[in-house]
Amino acid sequence: MTAPDVALISPFPPSGWTGVASYSSRLAAALRRAGARVTVLADVLDGAPPVARSGGLEVRRVWRRGPGALPRAAAGAVRTGAPAVHMQHELMLYGGAAAAPGVLPALAALRAARRRTVVTMHHVLDAGAIDAEFTATHRVHAPVPVARAGVAGLQRGIRALADAVVVHEPELASLLPGAEVIPHGIDAPADPSRAAARAALGLRDDRLVALCFGFLAPYKGLEVALEGVSKAGDDVQLVLAGGDHPRVGGEYAARLRDAAPPGTRFTGFVPDEDVARWFKAADVLLALYPRPFATSGPLALALAHGTPVLLSPRLAAVTGAPAELSVELEPLAVARRLRTLAERPEERARLRERVAALAAGRSWPEVARRHLEVYA
Repeated sequence: MTAPDVALISPFPPSGWTGVASYSSRLAAALRRAGARVTVLADVLDGAPPVARSGGLEVRRVWRRGPGALPRAAAGAVRTGAPAVHMQHELMLYGGAAAAPGVLPALAALRAARRRTVVTMHHVLDAGAIDAEFTATHRVHAPVPVARAGVAGLQRGIRALADAVVVHEPELASLLPGAEVIPHGIDAPADPSRAAARAALGLRDDRLVALCFGFLAPYKGLEVALEGVSKAGDDVQLVLAGGDHPRVGGEYAARLRDAAPPGTRFTGFVPDEDVARWFKAADVLLALYPRPFATSGPLALALAHGTPVLLSPRLAAVTGAPAELSVELEPLAVARRLRTLAERPEERARLRERVAALAAGRSWPEVARRHLEVYA
């Protein structure tokens, strides 16, 4: 069999516990459409075949989350014969702290095998800013000094051993000198109409719908969204579209439900066929992350569907969004912006224009082209 052009190390659908799996699926498809041959070294899943081929894409399921995940994935990538190996990386992606010791040996093995190695860092942290609040929020069971040293050492090691490091936003590159900035790709879906989407989802047409999308987790500012909507009045409805976060569980979601104003809708997990409906039906996406250290998958979906957004000031800074798309992380400020959007359609149109400008250059064909340049 002809060797692929790139071996992609990542969780892969039907993995549903991480947005990186969906991202990697879209990246692999875009690379294939650009003419590249791709083999994915993916996670072992019950019921999924160990090897699957479709449309010129091969998926080999060779690793399980834990200490051996990345060394096994790297060995599998070498066996493909691909000259370029692209690893997707997040701190908890391959098994949390237990898997971290395997990252650098895996990269060293790829270097020894003379593979050109690219690492996309979906999380980039300022290690010096890690504090007790951060470790508690993200369920990091280590003293703050240990967490800081571990993150700093891991990020330095990745930068030293990889031939190229990719991040999605310019501000993240400032923490990793020399990193390539390639934005999170966005699809160009065939959207349903707003009226059809609302009818299918059972939403009233006379209310402003504010959407929070994705796993329910304490680092997303959902409490501010709930309190802001509660102060905005009956013309605003909040929808929290997403299931329990795998690392957080249902207790946090239960607390959110207890604090939610009347009319708040919790959808649970959103199947793929409903994603476009929710973004078309929503009047605004709320992405109120107080301390973002990655790009936002829901923001990429909003850009793809032309959905207006209100971002936390920090997320707006990370993504280079104009100030008009941000709102202070204070419930009254959120309430005021939502009331304005409910009362003034021209304000929603203005945000939609800013979103269209922010989406420029983020199409998957452009993202695939940029990746192929890095692989070369």
